[in-house]
Order: sequence, then structure tokens, then C-alpha cells
Amino acid sequence: MIVTKGRQPLVIAALAGVVVFLLLLSKTAVPTASSSSVAQGKVVTHDGHVSTDAISDIQNRTLGFGAILLLSLPTRSDRQDAMSLLASETNFTITDTIPGVFSKDVDEKAYPPGPGREKMATERYFPYLGSWRSHMNLFRYIVDNNIESALVLEDDVDWDFHLRTQLSAFAVGLRQSPLRRPYTADEIANYPYGADWDMLHFAASKIHTAPAPRDKARTVYNDPFRAPTSVVKDACTDRGWFCFIELMKDAGVDEGRRAIVPTFDTVGLSAFAVSLRGAKRLLYYLSYKELVDTLDLSISDAFQKGHLRGWTVIPPIMAEWKTNGIGDSDLKIFDDKFPKGQGNSVGSSAAMHWSMRAGIKSTIEGGSYWEEEETSWKMASQGISGVAGASSPASLAAPAVAAPAAAKPVAAVPAANPGIPVAAVPAAPVVANAAAPGDGF
Repeated sequence: MIVTKGRQPLVIAALAGVVVFLLLLSKTAVPTASSSSVAQGKVVTHDGHVSTDAISDIQNRTLGFGAILLLSLPTRSDRQDAMSLLASETNFTITDTIPGVFSKDVDEKAYPPGPGREKMATERYFPYLGSWRSHMNLFRYIVDNNIESALVLEDDVDWDFHLRTQLSAFAVGLRQSPLRRPYTADEIANYPYGADWDMLHFAASKIHTAPAPRDKARTVYNDPFRAPTSVVKDACTDRGWFCFIELMKDAGVDEGRRAIVPTFDTVGLSAFAVSLRGAKRLLYYLSYKELVDTLDLSISDAFQKGHLRGWTVIPPIMAEWKTNGIGDSDLKIFDDKFPKGQGNSVGSSAAMHWSMRAGIKSTIEGGSYWEEEETSWKMASQGISGVAGASSPASLAAPAVAAPAAAKPVAAVPAANPGIPVAAVPAAPVVANAAAPGDGF
């Protein structure tokens, strides 16, 4: 574990993340349009304009997206507090909070048409109506404000201490992927994650890839800060949630790598990105036209029918933070069997090695104020006064703060501590069993 002072671990991680990205990009053969060229992180377009490669925008306050939106019920101020702390400690900004909606507040006249309407009218699924309406309001916000892309976070999500580096690795892997058409000059200059998708699934509880012959459509890329396989394996539940090992084996994903697959049947909305075009399509297919099932299953249905296009990461980059199992859910009607949640500070998340929620204690808490000041107070009691401009006693220095510890003490993969081993960064993503370019993605 690295022990440093104040917020230094996060600064080191952010700066080293830039170095990691530059190493990944500089050693990567990036597909480009014929009207542009890429060299040393710069893009020269057909008119001679020089622009920084858009992947570097992942280092900004919105992680390369046009906005970061938090979806949270107005009553869950506890979760909003937690998300503000987490975002601040990861050095990004939640642009706006979209208030969640309670099912009872949805007027019956506004229920969506289609089979989903009848299903959510039943007692068991009635709480899911509010979830549907909450997401429709979010998509409408994106459309109304003409936001080109947004990262959407639910208020119970968790992410890794190295999130920026992980997103940069994903962006480079996607740019190299033959699953989609080569990036245009405009995409290279302005879209860190490309511009051909409706949704990007960064968190999932269940993933089913497309059936044959599309089951081999995947790109494997290097991510030196992916959780070790042992951590990913431990996340799998008896009910089949968060089970990604077989998918990883099928894709040839070993340590330090992830896979990108075309989204087919991905369940889970804890963390996803949506483009402006995607928000319009989601509003159309899930509200204006018809809702075929509950929200998650309706989105999956739209992907399977080819109405939506996007990418899913295996294993996921982010995950739900569970503090009380099913009792965490705001969709459940609680009773003695499913008690309400018990705060945010103690819990776990699936397949997160350097969890921000688990490690935030070490980035926020310092030493004891009373103990730190003891030396100077003893000096004062003895009649020794400090001199302006003189060096302060060692005890007055900023308290040491440890970097977040690993969620599980696993063998050093990719490094022995949560620091950034730049030398360990692989040269370029590896493409395996990829579909032919221009197949619609």
C-alpha cells in the first residue's frame, strides 16, 4: 500500500493515467479516415486544422462525455451525499441530478402503451413503473438539452480507483476494433468513444452475447487495471448474477484484458452512456411507440431487434454497491424478509478490485487532530512560541492518507499496490475473433 499525504494518491493516479493513455495511443495503429492523420496525439484534418486527439478528453471533468447525470430518488439524499463524495475524490463532476419518480406519481393516462403497461399494473411489478418513468425523464432531459453524450450513473454504483485509465483503455480498444467502421476524422478529433453507438454498457448484472454466427464478434483489449480473474470469479452468485468467467473464457480474455462485444442481451443500468441519437430512440421505442416489458428487458428487446446499437464491456468496468442485498433496492416493497438498507459505508461491489467506495475512508480520513497538535501544544504550555515564517514542527504537517486498499488481497495483478505501474502498460490492444469491418457496427 502507498502512504502519501492528503489527496496526493488521486493526483498521482490522474497524472499517471494520462501517461498510460499516451503510451497506449502512441504504440497503437489507429484506423483513420483518408482525410486525416494522427501523430503524437494530434489530429490534422483535411483543412489543415490541428486538434488534440479526443481520447485525451477522458481526463476532463466529465470523463470525455458531454455530461454526467445522476439518477436518484429525491428521498435518497443519503445516496446523493455518497455520490458527491465519490465523484469529488475521483476528480469528476456530476453535471446534474435527475430526480427519480415514484410509481404512484405516474398518472394512469401517462402509462406506456404495450404489454409492459399491463405487466407493471400488477402489484409485483408496479414499483418498476417509476423506474421506467425516471429513465424516460432522463432521456428527455438529454434530448431537450441537446447533449451529444452522457454518462448515466445510478446512485448505488461503484467504480475503480483507476476509472480514467480504464475508460481510456476502453476507448483505445474500441477505436482499434474491426467490429465497427474506421473512425472518421471528426470522430478522432471530437468523440473519445466514437459516434456510432446509442448506448455503452459499463455495468451489468447479466450478459448474453448474440447467438451464432455473431457469437464470435468481440474485440479483446488490454486494461492493466482490470480486476484479477479470482476477484471476478468470486462475484458470481448462486442465482447467476454477475457471472462473467465463462464469457471471458469464450472470448479468450486473460489477466489484464477485457472484451468488447456488440450489445445483444445485457441486463443492468447502474452505469451506462447514451448518445443524443440513443436518447431519441429510447424515448421513441420505450414511450412513444410501445413498452414490451419492464425497462431493462425492453431495452434488451430493442437491441435484439436491431433498433438500438451499442457495446458491452466484459467484465464490466463499474458495478452496483450492495450494502444489504436485495434490501438495497428502491423497487422492492419492504417487509421483515427484505429489510431496508443500512447506510452506504459498509458493503461490496461485484468484481471491483480497487473499489472507490471501499477505499474512500483512506482518502478522506486523516489522523487525529488532537494527537497531531500535541507537540505544539506542549511547546506552548512550556512558554515556547512559534516564530512567523519558521519551520513548523513535524507534527503539524498534513496527515498521511493511504491510497484505497484493494477490495480483496489478491496477488499483485497488475501491480503490488494501487499505484500506476506505467512500465507494465502493454503496447497495444489485442483483437481476437473479430467480425469483419463494416458489418453494421
